[in-house]
Amino acid sequence: MKTLSLLLAMVLAMAPGRTPAEKAAAGLARRIVPAYASRIRFVETPQTEEQYTLSTEGKYLVVKGNDALSMAVGLNRFLRDYCLTTVSWYAADRIEVPAEMPAVPAPVSGSSRVKDRFFLNYCTFGYTMPWWKWKDWERMIDWMALNGVNMPLAITGQEAVWQKVWRRYGLTDEEIRSYFTGPAHLPWHRMNNIDAFDGPLPQGWIDGQVKLQKQILQRERALGMRPVLPAFAGHVPGLLKERYPEAQITRLSRWGGFPDANRCHFLSSADPMYAEIQKAFLEEQTRLFGTDHLYGFDLFNEVEAPSWDPETLAEISRKAYGSVAAVDPDAVWIQMGWLFHYDRKHWQPDIMKAYLQAVPAGRVVILDYYLEHTSGRTPNPSTASRSFSAISAISAATPASPVISGRSGAGSKRASPRAVPAASAPPWKDSASTCRSMNTRWRGPGRAPETVPTGSRPLLTGASAGGTTPGGRPGKTSLTASISAASARRRP
Repeated sequence: MKTLSLLLAMVLAMAPGRTPAEKAAAGLARRIVPAYASRIRFVETPQTEEQYTLSTEGKYLVVKGNDALSMAVGLNRFLRDYCLTTVSWYAADRIEVPAEMPAVPAPVSGSSRVKDRFFLNYCTFGYTMPWWKWKDWERMIDWMALNGVNMPLAITGQEAVWQKVWRRYGLTDEEIRSYFTGPAHLPWHRMNNIDAFDGPLPQGWIDGQVKLQKQILQRERALGMRPVLPAFAGHVPGLLKERYPEAQITRLSRWGGFPDANRCHFLSSADPMYAEIQKAFLEEQTRLFGTDHLYGFDLFNEVEAPSWDPETLAEISRKAYGSVAAVDPDAVWIQMGWLFHYDRKHWQPDIMKAYLQAVPAGRVVILDYYLEHTSGRTPNPSTASRSFSAISAISAATPASPVISGRSGAGSKRASPRAVPAASAPPWKDSASTCRSMNTRWRGPGRAPETVPTGSRPLLTGASAGGTTPGGRPGKTSLTASISAASARRRP
Protein backbone atom coordinates (compact mmCIF):
# COMPACT_ATOMS: atom_id res chain seq x y z
CA MET A 1 0.00 0.00 0.00
CA LYS A 2 2.84 2.39 0.87
CA THR A 3 4.55 1.69 -2.46
CA LEU A 4 1.29 2.26 -4.33
CA SER A 5 0.78 5.60 -2.56
CA LEU A 6 4.28 6.72 -3.46
CA LEU A 7 3.81 5.77 -7.10
CA LEU A 8 0.50 7.60 -7.28
CA ALA A 9 2.03 10.68 -5.68
CA MET A 10 4.83 10.65 -8.23
CA VAL A 11 2.36 10.40 -11.09
CA LEU A 12 0.36 13.32 -9.71
CA ALA A 13 3.55 15.37 -9.31
CA MET A 14 4.34 14.89 -13.00
CA ALA A 15 0.81 15.72 -14.14
CA PRO A 16 0.63 18.56 -16.71
CA GLY A 17 -0.49 22.00 -15.62
CA ARG A 18 1.00 21.93 -12.13
CA THR A 19 3.00 25.00 -11.21
CA PRO A 20 6.58 24.76 -9.88
CA ALA A 21 5.31 25.85 -6.45
CA GLU A 22 2.68 23.10 -6.41
CA LYS A 23 5.27 20.52 -7.46
CA ALA A 24 7.66 21.69 -4.74
CA ALA A 25 4.94 21.48 -2.09
CA ALA A 26 3.92 18.04 -3.32
CA GLY A 27 7.51 16.88 -3.09
CA LEU A 28 7.64 18.10 0.49
CA ALA A 29 4.50 16.13 1.32
CA ARG A 30 5.96 12.97 -0.19
CA ARG A 31 9.05 13.29 1.98
CA ILE A 32 7.25 14.18 5.20
CA VAL A 33 3.98 12.20 5.03
CA PRO A 34 4.22 9.69 2.17
CA ALA A 35 1.16 7.81 3.42
CA TYR A 36 -1.02 10.87 2.82
CA ALA A 37 0.74 12.36 -0.21
CA SER A 38 -1.63 10.96 -2.85
CA ARG A 39 -4.60 12.51 -1.04
CA ILE A 40 -3.20 16.03 -0.68
CA ARG A 41 -3.81 18.58 -3.41
CA PHE A 42 -1.76 21.76 -3.46
CA VAL A 43 -3.22 24.75 -5.27
CA GLU A 44 -1.22 27.91 -5.92
CA THR A 45 -3.42 31.01 -5.64
CA PRO A 46 -2.82 34.37 -7.33
CA GLN A 47 -2.95 36.69 -4.29
CA THR A 48 0.19 38.58 -3.34
CA GLU A 49 -0.31 38.20 0.43
CA GLU A 50 1.44 35.28 2.08
CA GLN A 51 -1.40 33.08 3.27
CA TYR A 52 -2.79 29.56 3.14
CA THR A 53 -6.16 27.83 3.42
CA LEU A 54 -6.86 24.23 4.46
CA SER A 55 -10.03 22.34 3.61
CA THR A 56 -11.24 18.80 3.04
CA GLU A 57 -12.97 18.14 -0.28
CA GLY A 58 -14.21 14.60 -0.56
CA LYS A 59 -11.32 12.33 0.32
CA TYR A 60 -8.70 14.99 -0.39
CA LEU A 61 -6.99 17.56 1.78
CA VAL A 62 -6.73 20.76 -0.28
CA VAL A 63 -3.94 23.16 0.67
CA LYS A 64 -4.12 26.53 -1.07
CA GLY A 65 -1.42 29.16 -0.84
CA ASN A 66 0.24 31.97 -2.73
CA ASP A 67 3.52 30.06 -3.00
CA ALA A 68 5.24 26.82 -2.00
CA LEU A 69 6.28 28.19 1.38
CA SER A 70 2.76 29.24 2.35
CA MET A 71 1.45 25.84 1.34
CA ALA A 72 4.19 24.20 3.41
CA VAL A 73 3.16 26.21 6.48
CA GLY A 74 -0.44 25.16 5.82
CA LEU A 75 0.60 21.52 5.66
CA ASN A 76 2.42 21.89 8.96
CA ARG A 77 -0.68 23.30 10.58
CA PHE A 78 -2.64 20.27 9.37
CA LEU A 79 -0.03 17.94 10.84
CA ARG A 80 0.06 19.78 14.14
CA ASP A 81 -3.63 20.54 14.72
CA TYR A 82 -5.36 17.61 13.05
CA CYS A 83 -2.76 14.82 13.09
CA LEU A 84 -1.38 15.89 16.50
CA THR A 85 2.19 15.32 15.35
CA THR A 86 5.40 17.34 15.33
CA VAL A 87 8.08 17.30 12.64
CA SER A 88 11.60 17.77 13.97
CA TRP A 89 14.59 18.82 11.93
CA TYR A 90 16.44 15.56 12.61
CA ALA A 91 16.37 13.15 9.69
CA ALA A 92 16.44 10.15 12.02
CA ASP A 93 13.29 11.20 13.90
CA ARG A 94 10.16 9.38 12.79
CA ILE A 95 7.03 11.27 11.86
CA GLU A 96 4.00 9.43 13.18
CA VAL A 97 0.53 10.18 11.79
CA PRO A 98 -2.87 8.47 12.21
CA ALA A 99 -3.57 5.48 9.98
CA GLU A 100 -6.57 7.34 8.56
CA MET A 101 -5.97 10.85 7.33
CA PRO A 102 -8.04 13.26 9.46
CA ALA A 103 -10.55 15.61 7.87
CA VAL A 104 -10.62 19.38 8.33
CA PRO A 105 -14.23 19.99 9.45
CA ALA A 106 -14.31 23.60 8.21
CA PRO A 107 -11.84 25.64 6.14
CA VAL A 108 -9.09 27.30 8.17
CA SER A 109 -6.48 29.80 7.08
CA GLY A 110 -3.36 31.62 8.23
CA SER A 111 -1.28 34.57 7.04
CA SER A 112 2.20 35.94 7.54
CA ARG A 113 2.84 38.67 10.09
CA VAL A 114 6.15 39.71 8.54
CA LYS A 115 7.56 39.52 5.06
CA ASP A 116 11.05 38.15 5.67
CA ARG A 117 11.99 35.42 8.14
CA PHE A 118 15.68 34.74 8.70
CA PHE A 119 17.14 31.61 10.27
CA LEU A 120 20.57 30.28 11.38
CA ASN A 121 23.83 32.00 12.14
CA TYR A 122 27.46 31.34 11.32
CA CYS A 123 28.29 29.34 14.44
CA THR A 124 25.59 26.76 13.70
CA PHE A 125 27.67 25.54 10.77
CA GLY A 126 30.37 24.51 13.24
CA TYR A 127 28.37 23.48 16.29
CA THR A 128 25.73 21.47 14.48
CA MET A 129 26.21 21.01 10.75
CA PRO A 130 29.82 20.39 9.70
CA TRP A 131 29.33 16.64 9.25
CA TRP A 132 25.82 16.72 7.81
CA LYS A 133 25.08 14.82 4.62
CA TRP A 134 22.32 15.64 2.15
CA LYS A 135 19.71 13.60 4.04
CA ASP A 136 20.30 15.79 7.10
CA TRP A 137 20.11 19.02 5.14
CA GLU A 138 17.06 17.83 3.23
CA ARG A 139 15.15 17.34 6.46
CA MET A 140 16.35 20.68 7.88
CA ILE A 141 15.21 22.50 4.73
CA ASP A 142 11.84 20.76 4.89
CA TRP A 143 11.57 21.83 8.54
CA MET A 144 12.40 25.42 7.60
CA ALA A 145 9.71 25.38 4.92
CA LEU A 146 7.12 23.93 7.29
CA ASN A 147 7.94 26.73 9.71
CA GLY A 148 7.87 29.56 7.19
CA VAL A 149 11.58 30.42 7.01
CA ASN A 150 12.31 32.23 3.76
CA MET A 151 15.79 33.73 4.33
CA PRO A 152 18.14 30.94 5.45
CA LEU A 153 21.83 31.56 5.89
CA ALA A 154 23.62 29.46 3.24
CA ILE A 155 27.40 29.51 3.65
CA THR A 156 28.32 25.89 2.89
CA GLY A 157 30.97 25.29 0.23
CA GLN A 158 32.54 28.75 0.13
CA GLU A 159 36.07 27.40 0.64
CA ALA A 160 36.04 26.10 -2.95
CA VAL A 161 35.32 29.63 -4.12
CA TRP A 162 38.11 31.05 -1.97
CA GLN A 163 40.50 28.43 -3.26
CA LYS A 164 39.97 29.67 -6.80
CA VAL A 165 40.35 33.30 -5.70
CA TRP A 166 43.57 32.81 -3.75
CA ARG A 167 45.12 30.84 -6.61
CA ARG A 168 44.81 34.02 -8.68
CA TYR A 169 46.98 35.78 -6.09
CA GLY A 170 49.79 33.28 -6.32
CA LEU A 171 49.05 30.95 -3.41
CA THR A 172 49.48 27.22 -3.84
CA ASP A 173 46.74 24.75 -2.94
CA GLU A 174 48.81 23.59 0.02
CA GLU A 175 49.15 27.16 1.30
CA ILE A 176 45.45 27.81 0.83
CA ARG A 177 44.32 24.62 2.56
CA SER A 178 46.69 25.36 5.44
CA TYR A 179 45.18 28.84 5.77
CA PHE A 180 41.74 27.27 6.29
CA THR A 181 40.89 25.67 9.63
CA GLY A 182 39.48 22.19 10.04
CA PRO A 183 35.75 21.76 9.24
CA ALA A 184 34.41 22.21 12.79
CA HIS A 185 36.21 25.56 13.21
CA LEU A 186 35.37 27.07 9.81
CA PRO A 187 32.66 29.40 11.18
CA TRP A 188 35.29 31.26 13.18
CA HIS A 189 37.67 31.29 10.26
CA ARG A 190 34.89 32.76 8.11
CA MET A 191 34.20 35.39 10.78
CA ASN A 192 37.82 36.63 10.81
CA ASN A 193 38.63 35.07 14.19
CA ILE A 194 41.17 32.28 13.58
CA ASP A 195 43.33 30.84 10.82
CA ALA A 196 44.93 27.44 10.33
CA PHE A 197 43.71 25.77 13.53
CA ASP A 198 43.18 22.03 13.10
CA GLY A 199 44.05 22.29 9.39
CA PRO A 200 44.93 21.87 6.64
CA LEU A 201 41.44 21.42 5.24
CA PRO A 202 41.21 18.23 3.12
CA GLN A 203 40.63 18.77 -0.59
CA GLY A 204 38.00 16.03 -0.63
CA TRP A 205 36.00 17.90 1.97
CA ILE A 206 36.23 21.14 -0.04
CA ASP A 207 35.00 19.42 -3.21
CA GLY A 208 32.20 17.55 -1.45
CA GLN A 209 30.85 20.74 0.11
CA VAL A 210 30.38 22.30 -3.34
CA LYS A 211 28.08 19.48 -4.39
CA LEU A 212 26.22 19.73 -1.08
CA GLN A 213 25.75 23.49 -1.38
CA LYS A 214 24.26 23.13 -4.85
CA GLN A 215 21.73 20.64 -3.49
CA ILE A 216 20.92 22.92 -0.56
CA LEU A 217 20.37 25.99 -2.71
CA GLN A 218 18.35 24.18 -5.36
CA ARG A 219 15.91 22.86 -2.75
CA GLU A 220 15.68 26.12 -0.79
CA ARG A 221 14.93 28.13 -3.93
CA ALA A 222 12.43 25.57 -5.18
CA LEU A 223 10.51 26.05 -1.94
CA GLY A 224 10.49 29.82 -2.35
CA MET A 225 13.37 30.76 -0.07
CA ARG A 226 16.01 33.41 -0.78
CA PRO A 227 19.30 32.11 0.64
CA VAL A 228 21.79 34.53 2.19
CA LEU A 229 25.21 33.84 0.71
CA PRO A 230 28.57 35.17 1.96
CA ALA A 231 30.71 37.99 0.60
CA PHE A 232 34.31 39.14 1.15
CA ALA A 233 34.73 40.76 4.57
CA GLY A 234 38.42 41.70 4.31
CA HIS A 235 39.86 38.47 5.73
CA VAL A 236 42.99 37.48 3.78
CA PRO A 237 45.81 34.95 4.17
CA GLY A 238 48.84 36.29 6.00
CA LEU A 239 50.99 35.25 3.02
CA LEU A 240 49.26 37.94 0.97
CA LYS A 241 51.11 40.57 2.99
CA GLU A 242 54.41 38.99 1.95
CA ARG A 243 53.40 38.80 -1.72
CA TYR A 244 51.90 42.32 -1.76
CA PRO A 245 53.87 44.35 0.84
CA GLU A 246 52.25 47.64 -0.23
CA ALA A 247 48.72 46.37 0.47
CA GLN A 248 46.90 47.87 3.46
CA ILE A 249 46.89 44.63 5.44
CA THR A 250 46.90 44.67 9.24
CA ARG A 251 46.65 41.95 11.89
CA LEU A 252 43.43 41.76 13.84
CA SER A 253 43.37 41.35 17.60
CA ARG A 254 43.78 37.90 19.13
CA TRP A 255 40.58 35.94 19.66
CA GLY A 256 39.34 33.28 22.07
CA GLY A 257 42.70 32.60 23.68
CA PHE A 258 44.18 31.15 20.49
CA PRO A 259 47.93 31.69 20.01
CA ASP A 260 49.40 34.44 17.93
CA ALA A 261 49.98 32.03 15.03
CA ASN A 262 46.22 31.77 14.53
CA ARG A 263 45.55 35.53 14.34
CA CYS A 264 43.84 36.79 11.21
CA HIS A 265 44.84 39.46 8.71
CA PHE A 266 42.50 42.19 7.48
CA LEU A 267 42.70 44.03 4.16
CA SER A 268 41.30 47.55 4.39
CA SER A 269 38.39 48.20 2.07
CA ALA A 270 40.15 51.46 1.16
CA ASP A 271 42.80 49.43 -0.65
CA PRO A 272 41.99 48.91 -4.38
CA MET A 273 42.80 45.22 -3.94
CA TYR A 274 39.71 44.85 -1.71
CA ALA A 275 37.31 45.56 -4.57
CA GLU A 276 39.31 43.27 -6.86
CA ILE A 277 39.06 40.36 -4.43
CA GLN A 278 35.37 41.04 -3.83
CA LYS A 279 34.70 40.98 -7.55
CA ALA A 280 36.64 37.76 -8.04
CA PHE A 281 34.84 36.07 -5.15
CA LEU A 282 31.30 37.15 -6.04
CA GLU A 283 31.67 36.33 -9.72
CA GLU A 284 32.99 32.85 -8.95
CA GLN A 285 30.38 32.27 -6.27
CA THR A 286 27.57 33.38 -8.57
CA ARG A 287 28.87 31.10 -11.30
CA LEU A 288 28.78 28.14 -8.92
CA PHE A 289 25.76 28.93 -6.77
CA GLY A 290 23.74 31.78 -8.30
CA THR A 291 22.55 34.70 -6.18
CA ASP A 292 19.45 36.09 -4.48
CA HIS A 293 21.19 39.45 -3.90
CA LEU A 294 21.44 38.91 -0.14
CA TYR A 295 24.98 38.84 1.26
CA GLY A 296 25.94 38.12 4.84
CA PHE A 297 29.31 39.30 6.11
CA ASP A 298 30.55 40.94 9.30
CA LEU A 299 33.78 42.91 9.25
CA PHE A 300 34.74 42.88 12.95
CA ASN A 301 33.04 40.01 14.77
CA GLU A 302 34.53 39.80 18.29
CA VAL A 303 37.73 41.53 17.17
CA GLU A 304 38.75 45.16 17.34
CA ALA A 305 38.44 47.37 14.31
CA PRO A 306 41.70 48.84 12.98
CA SER A 307 40.47 52.26 14.10
CA TRP A 308 37.62 53.63 16.23
CA ASP A 309 37.58 56.93 14.42
CA PRO A 310 34.00 57.41 13.11
CA GLU A 311 35.09 58.78 9.76
CA THR A 312 37.53 55.91 9.21
CA LEU A 313 34.88 53.31 10.07
CA ALA A 314 32.39 55.05 7.80
CA GLU A 315 34.87 54.88 4.94
CA ILE A 316 35.53 51.17 5.60
CA SER A 317 31.81 50.41 5.63
CA ARG A 318 31.04 52.52 2.56
CA LYS A 319 33.71 50.88 0.47
CA ALA A 320 32.95 47.38 1.74
CA TYR A 321 29.33 47.66 0.59
CA GLY A 322 30.39 49.53 -2.54
CA SER A 323 32.63 46.64 -3.57
CA VAL A 324 29.61 44.30 -3.43
CA ALA A 325 27.24 46.73 -5.16
CA ALA A 326 29.77 47.22 -7.96
CA VAL A 327 29.32 43.54 -8.81
CA ASP A 328 25.63 43.25 -7.90
CA PRO A 329 23.71 46.57 -7.93
CA ASP A 330 20.77 44.90 -6.16
CA ALA A 331 22.93 43.73 -3.24
CA VAL A 332 21.62 43.94 0.32
CA TRP A 333 24.13 43.64 3.17
CA ILE A 334 22.93 41.35 5.97
CA GLN A 335 24.84 41.93 9.22
CA MET A 336 24.62 40.18 12.55
CA GLY A 337 24.23 42.79 15.28
CA TRP A 338 26.19 40.76 17.80
CA LEU A 339 29.40 42.72 17.30
CA PHE A 340 27.71 45.93 18.48
CA HIS A 341 26.61 44.30 21.71
CA TYR A 342 29.74 42.20 22.25
CA ASP A 343 32.04 45.24 22.26
CA ARG A 344 29.69 47.85 23.70
CA LYS A 345 32.67 49.80 25.01
CA HIS A 346 33.76 50.77 21.50
CA TRP A 347 30.53 50.52 19.48
CA GLN A 348 28.92 53.62 20.95
CA PRO A 349 25.85 55.11 19.20
CA ASP A 350 27.87 57.75 17.32
CA ILE A 351 30.30 55.08 16.09
CA MET A 352 27.46 52.81 14.95
CA LYS A 353 25.75 55.69 13.19
CA ALA A 354 28.89 56.55 11.26
CA TYR A 355 29.54 52.92 10.36
CA LEU A 356 25.99 52.19 9.18
CA GLN A 357 24.94 55.54 7.75
CA ALA A 358 27.71 55.21 5.20
CA VAL A 359 25.71 52.45 3.49
CA PRO A 360 22.82 53.61 1.21
CA ALA A 361 19.46 53.54 2.97
CA GLY A 362 17.64 50.26 2.54
CA ARG A 363 20.79 48.36 1.64
CA VAL A 364 21.80 47.07 5.07
CA VAL A 365 19.81 44.91 7.47
CA ILE A 366 20.94 44.37 11.05
CA LEU A 367 20.01 41.19 12.89
CA ASP A 368 20.14 41.98 16.60
CA TYR A 369 20.41 39.04 18.95
CA TYR A 370 21.42 40.24 22.38
CA LEU A 371 19.80 37.12 23.87
CA GLU A 372 22.98 35.35 22.79
CA HIS A 373 24.58 37.10 25.74
CA THR A 374 21.81 36.23 28.21
CA SER A 375 21.03 32.64 27.15
CA GLY A 376 19.93 30.50 30.06
CA ARG A 377 19.31 33.41 32.42
CA THR A 378 16.42 35.72 33.03
CA PRO A 379 17.13 38.68 30.69
CA ASN A 380 19.05 41.37 32.53
CA PRO A 381 17.07 44.65 32.26
CA SER A 382 20.28 46.65 31.86
CA THR A 383 21.44 44.34 29.08
CA ALA A 384 18.10 44.65 27.33
CA SER A 385 18.19 48.41 27.81
CA ARG A 386 21.64 48.66 26.24
CA SER A 387 20.53 46.49 23.35
CA PHE A 388 17.42 48.52 22.66
CA SER A 389 19.45 51.72 22.94
CA ALA A 390 21.70 50.28 20.24
CA ILE A 391 18.64 49.37 18.17
CA SER A 392 17.36 52.91 18.47
CA ALA A 393 20.74 54.35 17.47
CA ILE A 394 21.07 52.04 14.47
CA SER A 395 17.50 52.75 13.39
CA ALA A 396 18.28 56.44 13.43
CA ALA A 397 21.38 55.78 11.35
CA THR A 398 19.62 53.64 8.76
CA PRO A 399 16.00 54.84 8.53
CA ALA A 400 15.08 52.53 5.65
CA SER A 401 16.92 49.51 7.07
CA PRO A 402 15.27 48.24 10.25
CA VAL A 403 16.97 46.47 13.08
CA ILE A 404 15.43 43.09 13.73
CA SER A 405 15.39 41.34 17.10
CA GLY A 406 15.05 37.58 17.31
CA ARG A 407 15.58 34.46 19.40
CA SER A 408 19.26 33.72 19.45
CA GLY A 409 21.87 31.27 20.48
CA ALA A 410 25.07 29.98 18.94
CA GLY A 411 25.27 26.70 20.70
CA SER A 412 25.52 27.96 24.26
CA LYS A 413 24.86 25.17 26.73
CA ARG A 414 23.31 27.72 29.06
CA ALA A 415 20.30 28.34 26.86
CA SER A 416 16.80 27.69 28.11
CA PRO A 417 13.28 28.90 27.42
CA ARG A 418 13.68 31.36 30.31
CA ALA A 419 15.82 33.52 28.05
CA VAL A 420 12.80 34.28 25.88
CA PRO A 421 10.83 37.44 26.76
CA ALA A 422 7.15 37.00 27.50
CA ALA A 423 6.17 39.17 24.56
CA SER A 424 7.03 36.49 22.03
CA ALA A 425 4.96 35.95 18.91
CA PRO A 426 5.10 33.75 15.82
CA PRO A 427 5.87 35.22 12.40
CA TRP A 428 2.75 33.47 11.08
CA LYS A 429 -0.71 33.91 12.56
CA ASP A 430 -1.81 30.42 13.58
CA SER A 431 1.67 29.31 12.60
CA ALA A 432 2.76 25.70 12.72
CA SER A 433 6.22 26.91 13.68
CA THR A 434 8.18 25.17 16.40
CA CYS A 435 10.59 27.88 17.56
CA ARG A 436 10.02 30.67 20.06
CA SER A 437 11.08 34.13 18.91
CA MET A 438 10.99 37.75 19.99
CA ASN A 439 9.72 39.70 16.99
CA THR A 440 9.79 43.48 16.79
CA ARG A 441 8.63 46.01 14.27
CA TRP A 442 10.73 49.01 13.28
CA ARG A 443 8.91 52.23 14.13
CA GLY A 444 11.13 54.91 12.64
CA PRO A 445 14.36 56.83 13.27
CA GLY A 446 15.29 57.13 16.91
CA ARG A 447 12.30 55.18 18.20
CA ALA A 448 12.48 51.88 20.06
CA PRO A 449 11.06 48.91 18.16
CA GLU A 450 7.46 47.95 18.82
CA THR A 451 6.83 44.41 20.01
CA VAL A 452 4.59 42.39 17.73
CA PRO A 453 1.45 41.34 19.66
CA THR A 454 1.64 37.93 21.23
CA GLY A 455 0.05 35.23 19.09
CA SER A 456 -2.01 32.28 20.18
CA ARG A 457 0.95 29.93 19.87
CA PRO A 458 4.69 30.31 20.47
CA LEU A 459 7.07 30.10 17.57
CA LEU A 460 9.15 27.50 19.40
CA THR A 461 8.56 24.88 22.05
CA GLY A 462 11.85 24.65 23.91
CA ALA A 463 15.20 26.34 23.64
CA SER A 464 16.88 26.92 20.33
CA ALA A 465 20.42 26.45 21.60
CA GLY A 466 21.27 23.75 24.06
CA GLY A 467 18.25 22.90 26.18
CA THR A 468 15.53 21.12 24.23
CA THR A 469 15.20 21.04 20.48
CA PRO A 470 12.00 20.50 18.48
CA GLY A 471 12.96 16.84 18.31
CA GLY A 472 13.03 16.64 22.10
CA ARG A 473 16.75 16.02 22.39
CA PRO A 474 19.60 18.27 23.49
CA GLY A 475 20.85 20.32 20.62
CA LYS A 476 22.42 23.51 19.36
CA THR A 477 21.18 25.90 16.75
CA SER A 478 21.18 29.64 16.34
CA LEU A 479 19.37 32.77 15.37
CA THR A 480 15.73 32.91 14.45
CA ALA A 481 14.67 36.40 13.47
CA SER A 482 11.86 38.06 11.55
CA ILE A 483 12.69 40.91 9.22
CA SER A 484 10.10 43.59 8.57
CA ALA A 485 8.75 44.55 5.17
CA ALA A 486 11.14 47.47 4.86
CA SER A 487 14.16 45.23 4.50
CA ALA A 488 15.61 43.32 1.56
CA ARG A 489 13.78 43.30 -1.74
CA ARG A 490 12.49 40.06 -3.18
CA ARG A 491 14.29 38.04 -5.79
CA PRO A 492 12.86 38.86 -9.25
